[in-house]
Amino acid sequence: MEAAPVLSEDLITSWRTDGVVALRGVVSYHWLTLLRDGVDAAMAAPSQVSKDYVEDGRGRFFTDHFMHRRFDAFRHFLYESPAAAIAAQLMGAHKINLIDEHLLVKEPGTQVPTYWHHDFPYFEVNGEDFCSIWFPLDPVTEETGAMKFVKGSHRWGKLFHPIRIGDGNLVDQAEALDGPAPDIDAEPDKYDIELFEVEPGDAVAFHGKSLHAATANSSTDRRRRALSLRFGGDDITWNPRPYIPSVPDQPDLTAGGPVDSDQYPRLWSA
Repeated sequence: MEAAPVLSEDLITSWRTDGVVALRGVVSYHWLTLLRDGVDAAMAAPSQVSKDYVEDGRGRFFTDHFMHRRFDAFRHFLYESPAAAIAAQLMGAHKINLIDEHLLVKEPGTQVPTYWHHDFPYFEVNGEDFCSIWFPLDPVTEETGAMKFVKGSHRWGKLFHPIRIGDGNLVDQAEALDGPAPDIDAEPDKYDIELFEVEPGDAVAFHGKSLHAATANSSTDRRRRALSLRFGGDDITWNPRPYIPSVPDQPDLTAGGPVDSDQYPRLWSA
């Protein structure tokens, strides 16, 4: 496994306080090239859980999961890149399990945004040690689909009803939890919102309970390809839920017990 860059204490503190940080230059050119090839292969042979949120033919918002099971590029990145070790530093974790692997591609001219949500209630886990890291494979600006966050929202003590991220509709099969997320865009001055413009080689790391969204890709010639990895740390336990968009295998796990399994492989240990 490639050695991870050493993150500063200030950066780690910001992640824990704000629920999100930009990590600059943490992915080498080798990995970017490998993943771009992997994206082409994955889009040419999508899985049964892939989705495309654009129905009118204007652009394309494509998503898929568990690419590492089918394509070497993603498997090498998961097990050999510094991604899991970076998550461990941010959480102060002694072990890291993969919770989910999510490909998100917004092609030029895609007017569909990613609607406000947080990652945590989409997965069958419980605990606080949950870190998502979003790796862009193209330069990302507000025009092409940059992510934006409500800083500190992971500390609200709330879990909001899952939505379909490409149309904003509540998922009927999912738990209602604390109801719909607030309409952040209707009253932006009420919240501490930060938008992150990033380059290939950067990453955006955020807590699984941080509210976030992303802009549309209104450019005419620039793609926005990104890989989002969701990692669980020391206190994550298995918590069955009625709605899981990635349709995982049914692991032989005990509710409230550890997640170590083929479904949630351990990627890193101290």
